Amino acid sequence: MDDLLEEFLTEAIEGIETLDAELVDLEQRPNDPELIGNIFRVLHTIKGTSGFLDLPRLGATG
Repeated sequence: MDDLLEEFLTEAIEGIETLDAELVDLEQRPNDPELIGNIFRVLHTIKGTSGFLDLPRLGATG
C-alpha cells in the first residue's frame, strides 16, 4: 500500500474515532460552538485529504 494512502487511512480512522465520541457529546451539548467547530474541522480534513489523494467518492459533496 502506498505510504501516503496508509497515512491517510490511519489519520482518517483517528478522526472517525474522534467524531464518534464528539457526536455522542453533541447530544448533551447541542449548542457548544467549540464542539460543533471541531466536528466540522475533522470532517473537512478527511474530505480535503481524500480530494488531494484523488479519492473522489470520499471527497464528493452531497
